[in-house]
Amino acid sequence: MTAEVILHGLQTSNNMKVRVALGYKEIPYEYRVIDRADRSELVRLSGQYLTPVIVHGDRVLFDSAAILRYLDANFRDRPALFGSSKEEQWEIEDLEFFARTILAGPMMTVAHSRSSGRKVEESVQARCGDEFRKAASELIRRLGSRKWLVGDRMSAADVTAGAVIHRVRTSGLFEMPGGIEAIDPWVARVMSYDQYRDQPSG
Repeated sequence: MTAEVILHGLQTSNNMKVRVALGYKEIPYEYRVIDRADRSELVRLSGQYLTPVIVHGDRVLFDSAAILRYLDANFRDRPALFGSSKEEQWEIEDLEFFARTILAGPMMTVAHSRSSGRKVEESVQARCGDEFRKAASELIRRLGSRKWLVGDRMSAADVTAGAVIHRVRTSGLFEMPGGIEAIDPWVARVMSYDQYRDQPSG
């Protein structure tokens, strides 16, 4: 099957959520792993250094949250990531924002320090771990016994939060909160759409 999208990326939660979204919407894509030490191709394509970057025809996009919205707007015959009603979209937007800020924030603080070569102080690591566990516990509460965070199918909220939980767990960055096993089936459902989820970090 001919790829409709080319995704340039790495093994991060932001890249994972784009791969999950592409898989869920059954959009054929080619995945190109970039060289962490040489990001010149990213700069050539998008004018900036961060992944993920997608190329769709003559259009180039970066920023994972923007990419999810682009996929929904431009592949409307595929399952929607932002709900089927105004009320669902509001709830999904709120939870997706929670996932990429409150839940992912502690991970990003540590990851950005490490990637820039700065030492992460023990106090910062501990604070970020506490903040992550608090946010993850809130996620567990919000999901409860439901299959998906909003409505009866996967949404951008699930994609974003599931990728963060999976990435933190597989990287061993922070300890998980008590009760995390209750959402393991949900994480597995989300991540089943990412065929590259278990590749080495590089």
